[in-house]
Amino acid sequence: MDESAGIKVHLALKGKGYDSKSAIEELRGAKDLEIIEVAKKENRILITCDKDFGRLALLYKPPGAIILRLSDERAKNKVKYLLLTIERYKERLYGSLIIITEYKVRFRKIS
Repeated sequence: MDESAGIKVHLALKGKGYDSKSAIEELRGAKDLEIIEVAKKENRILITCDKDFGRLALLYKPPGAIILRLSDERAKNKVKYLLLTIERYKERLYGSLIIITEYKVRFRKIS
């Protein structure tokens, strides 16, 4: 999980039993490409609020990427929409760039 997603989102996912790792705890200050390389090495879905990761995901192809583009960026709202998406579309997370807004979820193949 990229730093922009926030530590509270990471902790909420861990609390729900997901194997979440946070750049805040383990890669503070890392460049975007470093975070993508770790996601690839560890076969992890990248979660971020940074829209630049969309372009980077298409170029460098992590296992999957989720970009939260919410107007209400409070941690509680991020967790709500992230969990809804993970639970509803779990079979589509790998191999996709996923853009989440309050109104829709968009998918684009990245692998």
